[in-house]
Parts: sequence; structure tokens; C-alpha cells
Amino acid sequence: MTILTDLYLTASGRIGRRVFVFGVLPLAAAWTALTLLAPDAPVWIARLLAAVLLYLAACVTAQRLHDRGRAGWWAGPLLLAVVLAWIWRETPFGWALGVLLLAPLFDLAIRPGQAGFNRYGPPPR
Repeated sequence: MTILTDLYLTASGRIGRRVFVFGVLPLAAAWTALTLLAPDAPVWIARLLAAVLLYLAACVTAQRLHDRGRAGWWAGPLLLAVVLAWIWRETPFGWALGVLLLAPLFDLAIRPGQAGFNRYGPPPR
């Protein structure tokens, strides 16, 4: 249980590539389910669930950015782009933004983090 709480409920520390990928996949699946089920759910429930998923995604992304030696606040613009792509998902702008988002996510998933200790802590196991 501590691995899940450290992964999803805090933005501090560092996580490796594999943990990032396996942390983002359930969030992406939940976001997809929310998108498919949103027309049937009350608006306030859909927005509440979206806010929770965005918070969890911000924590996971910030931890991965920390592993790369970057400030976690860079997760904010990435997640803002995700929200905008979701809002405009049926427009060419939304599709283009979604495609552009693949580059930083792919980069976070593929490139290794800093090998040694950095200002965000020791390297992940």
C-alpha cells in the first residue's frame, strides 16, 4: 500500500521509467472510462473525478520530472494541454494538441533519469 500512496498522493521524490509507465496507464484508462461514461453521469461527479485524476497524474508526472532533475511544476503545462485536448477532442486543434503531447510523454517514459543523487532525493530503486 505504501508504494501506491507514495506514487499517487505525493509529488515529492523520484520514480523510474517503469513505475511512471505503470502509474500513468491506469490513470489513462480511468480518464478514458470517464470520457465514455461522462454523458450519463451528473456533471459535478464527472468534474470531481476529472479533478482527482488530474491531481494523481500531476503527482506521478512531477515525480518523474524530479528523476530527470527538472522541477515538478512542469507537470502543470503538460496537464493543462491534456485538459485542453480533452475539451476540444472533436476539433483539429484538440487532435493536434493530443499528438503533440505524445512527445513529452514518450520522452518521460523512455529517457533515463539522473544516475545519482539530485536535489529531489536519491535515485529510485
